[in-house]
Amino acid sequence: MKREKPATSATRVRDLVRLLDQMASLYGQMFTFIDEKLAAMRRADEVAMTAANAKEHLLADRLAEREGLRKQLMDAVGDEIGLASRLGRQLTVTQLANRLSGSEKVAVLASADRLRKEVSRVSQANRVAGVVAREVVNHLRWVFAAVRPGDEKPSGYSKTGVVMSQSGGPMFDALG
Repeated sequence: MKREKPATSATRVRDLVRLLDQMASLYGQMFTFIDEKLAAMRRADEVAMTAANAKEHLLADRLAEREGLRKQLMDAVGDEIGLASRLGRQLTVTQLANRLSGSEKVAVLASADRLRKEVSRVSQANRVAGVVAREVVNHLRWVFAAVRPGDEKPSGYSKTGVVMSQSGGPMFDALG
């Protein structure tokens, strides 16, 4: 029976680079789903929003799995280059890459940069989606407040987008 040779540092680094590139690709897909969700929000298409959200959640689960594998690979590479046990996972990819040399360092840094850019795009898109969702909720509160009986009712938006109130009868009474 042939005995398998243990993985070398170079093999583990290649595996880490491949994993980082896979994660960047998954984040690229995540950006696409968030973009689809934003387009669905603009169209007020609840079915499309729900579908994009479901795709997002599935991808988030896959990314969480890959993150666990990334930590394991970081530990393995760290062990190979002489770091204490489980210290590799505590380093950023860039910090670990700076402990490597030559083409391994270049490959890890390039993959980390691609991943960082994709994560940044996803974070920005998520911030936009969050702002849109909050504004929709705020608008709905205003609409419901306008038809609910009470002392003071919202009457519109200021130039800065803030809801303004005005004394008087409920909007519902005025309309109908």
